[in-house]
Amino acid sequence: NQVVTEDLKHQDFSWQQLVEKLSATETQNDTGIFQVMFSLQDARVIDTPLPINVDEFELDLSLFLVESQEGLKGTFAYNQQLFEPQTIKRMICHFENLLQAVVDNPQTKVGEIAILSEIERHQILVEWNQTALDYPRDKCIHQLFEEQVAKTPDAVAVVFQEQQLTYQQLDNRANQLANYLQTLGIKPDSKVGICIDRCLNMVVGILGILKAGAAYIPIDPNYPQERLSHMLDDSDVSVLLTTENLLSGLPANKAKQICLDRDWESLISHQSNESPTSDVKPSNLAYIIYTSGSTGKSKGVMIEHNSLVNFTTTATKEYGINHRDRVLQFASISFDVAVEEMYPCLTNGATLILRTDEFLTNGHQMLQKCEQWGITVLDLPTAYWHQLASDLATGESEVPQNLRLVIIGGEAVIPEKVRTWQKSFKNNQCPELINTYGPTEATVVVTKCKLSESINKDTGLAQMTIGKPFPNVQIYILDSCLNPVPIGVPGELHIGGLCLARGYLNRPELTAQKFIPDPFNRGMRMYKSGDLARFLPDGNIDFLGRIDHQVKIRGFRIELGEIETVLNQHAAVKEAIVIPQEYEAGDKRLIAYIVPKSTQSPASKELKEFLKSRLPEYMIPSAFVSLETLPLTPNDKVDRKALPKPDKNNLNLEEEYLSARNDVEKKLVTLWEQAFRIQPIGIKDNFFSLGGNSLMATSMVAEIEKIFDKKLSQAVFFEASTIEQLAAILVQAEIATENVIKINLNGNKLPLFIIANNAFLYQKMVKSLDIEQPVYIVQEPLDKVPEMASRCLQKIRDIQPQGPYNLMGHSYEGLVTYEIAQQLYLQNEQINLLGMLDTPTPEVENRADDTTLLFQRFQRLKVLLGLSWQDKVSFFKERIEYKLSESFEPLMPTLTKFINEYNVEVLPIKVNIFAAIFEFYELEDANFGWDKWTKEVEIHKIPGTHRSILLKPENAQLLANKITTCLAK
Repeated sequence: NQVVTEDLKHQDFSWQQLVEKLSATETQNDTGIFQVMFSLQDARVIDTPLPINVDEFELDLSLFLVESQEGLKGTFAYNQQLFEPQTIKRMICHFENLLQAVVDNPQTKVGEIAILSEIERHQILVEWNQTALDYPRDKCIHQLFEEQVAKTPDAVAVVFQEQQLTYQQLDNRANQLANYLQTLGIKPDSKVGICIDRCLNMVVGILGILKAGAAYIPIDPNYPQERLSHMLDDSDVSVLLTTENLLSGLPANKAKQICLDRDWESLISHQSNESPTSDVKPSNLAYIIYTSGSTGKSKGVMIEHNSLVNFTTTATKEYGINHRDRVLQFASISFDVAVEEMYPCLTNGATLILRTDEFLTNGHQMLQKCEQWGITVLDLPTAYWHQLASDLATGESEVPQNLRLVIIGGEAVIPEKVRTWQKSFKNNQCPELINTYGPTEATVVVTKCKLSESINKDTGLAQMTIGKPFPNVQIYILDSCLNPVPIGVPGELHIGGLCLARGYLNRPELTAQKFIPDPFNRGMRMYKSGDLARFLPDGNIDFLGRIDHQVKIRGFRIELGEIETVLNQHAAVKEAIVIPQEYEAGDKRLIAYIVPKSTQSPASKELKEFLKSRLPEYMIPSAFVSLETLPLTPNDKVDRKALPKPDKNNLNLEEEYLSARNDVEKKLVTLWEQAFRIQPIGIKDNFFSLGGNSLMATSMVAEIEKIFDKKLSQAVFFEASTIEQLAAILVQAEIATENVIKINLNGNKLPLFIIANNAFLYQKMVKSLDIEQPVYIVQEPLDKVPEMASRCLQKIRDIQPQGPYNLMGHSYEGLVTYEIAQQLYLQNEQINLLGMLDTPTPEVENRADDTTLLFQRFQRLKVLLGLSWQDKVSFFKERIEYKLSESFEPLMPTLTKFINEYNVEVLPIKVNIFAAIFEFYELEDANFGWDKWTKEVEIHKIPGTHRSILLKPENAQLLANKITTCLAK
C-alpha cells in the first residue's frame, strides 16, 4: 500500500533495509527480473495448511506461509534452473533467523539484525580469512634487494634491448644516485618524481629514490600538460628525475630537475657506490601512484614499505618466483602492476626484461621476442591477454617454450578465451594462468584464482572468479550496515589486512571515508573498494561489477565523474554524462552524452581536443552523443540505462562536423542520411567509417545518376569517400571513367598493385595497411587470363614503368596476377612480391570443387572438428549463401572456362599464398599446387573463409599485417 509505505519511511527503522533483507537472493535470470510471490494465509479460516498446489505455479521463487495454532508453517517453491537446493536451504535458514531476531528483540534496528548463523558467520569471517604468513616486518623493499645483490652479484638483473646490468652494477648505480639525492636534502617521506621512458635508468632511478629514503612518484610523460601539472603540484615533489629529451614537454614546476642521461657524468657518477645511510623505516612511504578521481582531479595513493614488503613476500610465494625466472616488465610504472613485475623479480635473483613499444601493437612479434629472451613469467592486462589468446588460435603464433606462468588482471575474463588459450597448447604444456584482483589502495593484488583449476566439467568453461585472498589479506563482503552478507548474496567487497595504503595524499576526508575501522579486527582498518561481489559456496569470490560509476576499460581504472567534471567545464556544454557501452565480449567503449547550452552542439573533434588537453588518452570517449535533455528516472535522477547506445559503426565518424555549403552537398547529405539512417551527417564524414559497403555504393551510384544525371562507378568512393570530395567530382564538367583506384598516393614506399573485379572486397584490408604504402587497385572485365593480364600490365606500366613490382590478387584474380608476373619475368623485370589470396592452381581447384564431398571432407579433418560450433555455422552459412547467391550461379560457367583454359607455366620466383584456414584444410595439396611451378611457396594462414579473410575486420587486419611483413622482406 503506497500510503503505508510512505508512512513507514518516517519511522525509526528502514523499510528499504527490511525489503533488502527479505528479498536477498543468490542469483538472477538472464533478464535480471524475477517473478516472486509471497503468500500469507490464516489456517483458522481454511481447511488445509497449504490450500494450493505449489507445482501449479511457474514462478521463479514463491514463499507460502500459513498461520496456524502451532505457529507459522512455510514452503518454498523455486525454479531449479535458477536455484540450487542448498541455496534454498540457506534462504530458509536466513528467513528463520530474521524472524527469530525480530521476536527476541523487537527494538533492534533493522540494519543490525543478523540473519547469518554463528557457523556461517565464523566460516565467512574467520575460516576463509585464515591467511597469516610471516614476512620481514623490519625491512624496507630496497633492503631486500640489497640482500639479493649480496647473494648473486654477477647475475643479470635487468635487460633492455642490447643493454643489461648485473645485480652489482644496478646496485652501484642506484647507490650513486641515492647518495647524490641525499646531498639535495632527500630524506624519509620526501617525494621524488620520476618521469622517464622505459630504459635501464628507469629501474636505476626507482631504486635510487628508495635507497635515499624517499618515496617515488611515477609520472607518465605522455599525460597531458594539465594532468602533469596537477600531479607535480599536488605531490609537491622537491626533485624530478627525467631525461633530456622529455624536458621540453614538462610543465613549469618547482622541482629541481635532474636528467639521468645528461647529468650522470657531471653530477652523479662521482658519488660513492656504497649504500647510503638512511633513517627510512617500514612505516615510511615507498611510492605514490595517482589514480582517476571522481572530482575531476586524479588522487595520489600512498603505499608504505611495510605494505610493499608484505606484498613482495606473498607474491614471491604465490607465484613461485626464483632466480631462474626471466620476467617481462610490461606495464607502465605509472600503474601498480609494474610493482608486481619488478620487486618479486629483483628480490629473488631473477632477470627483469624491459619491453619495447612494439609489444603493444604486435602480439605475434611480442611472443617471438618472449621466445627469444626466454621469458618465464608474463604479467598482462586482461584485455591484452584476450587478444593474445585470439592470435594463438590462428596457429600463426606460438607461446614461448620456457613460459611457465601468466598473470592477468584488470577486468573480467571471457570464459571462451580461457578455452581458446588452453586449446593452443599440446600435451597439456599450458603455462599456469592466474586471474588476479586488487585496487591500488591495497597494494596491487589481494585475491587470485588459478583458472586452470576452475574448469566446469559440465560446460568445459572456466568459472571466472577472482579467487581467494592473498596471504595477510582479509576479504569481507558486507551490506550497507557493514554486516556480512550470506553466501551467494551480493555486497560491497571490503579489504582488510597488512596490504592497505596509508591513504590518499592531501585528501584526509576521502581517506576517512574509504579507509574505515575494521569491525572484525580491533585496531585494524579496512578499505571500502566500491566493488560488488559475492561469496560462492567454496569460498571463491564472484566479482559482479561496481556500486558506483568507476569502470575498468582495457585494464585502466577510470572514474567517470572525472571525465564528466572536465566535460562540464567546456563553455558549450550544459550537462554531460559518460557511461561505458559494451558492444561485444571484451569490447567496452566510453560514450559521452552532451546537452549543449545552445541549439548548435559542439563538434566531437572540439570536445576530444578539449579533453585531451586535460586527461590521458585512455580516458577519452570513443563517441559523443548530443541530446536535447538527459533521460530521468521518476526520482529525477539521470537514467543511465535509458541513454541511447550509438551504433558501433558510427563510433568513428569524422571528428569535425561541417554542414553542407552548396546545393550539390545538400542533396548528397540528404541522400547519405537516408541511406545510413544517421543524422546529422557532415560533409567530412567518411563513407566507410559510417558503415558503407558495396551494396550501398551500388544503390547510391544509381540515385546519384537520377539526381545529377551523371554516371559514376562504385569505385568512386575509394577516391572520394566524403561528401565534400564527391561533390567536387560531380561539379566537374566530365566524369572520369578511370578503372584504376589510387590509395595513399603520397606514401613513399614501393606501390602495391591489386588485381580485382570488386574493389570493395579490399576496403578493410587496405585501410589497415601502412599509410605510407601506395596501393593501386586495377579493375578489368573478365577475359582469357593472358589477355586480361596484358591489359592490366599496361595500366601498371603506365604508373610504374620499371620494377621491382608488388602484385596481388584474390581467388581467380590470383591467376591473372600470376600471369602478369610471368609476363614481367619474361621482360627481365624483378618481382618483389607475388601474393595470391586463396588461389589454387586450376588442377587443385578442379579437385577441390566437388561440393558433394564438402561435408565429408569437413567432418574428416581434425583441425576443423576442433572449431567451435559458431565457427562451423559461420563456415557453412557463408559457403551456402555464396553458392546460392544470384551473382554466383550465372558466373560459374564463365569462371570454370576462365580457369580451365589457363595453362600454368613455370615461374622461378617465390610465391606467397595467403590461405583462408577454413578452405585451406579442404585441399589435398598443402601448397595449393604451386610448388610444382614456382621456386618457393610460403603459406600464410588467415582465419576465416574464402571471402571473410577480406570482409571480417579482424581477419582483414591480420591479412594487412602479414602483407606488410612480406612487403618489408
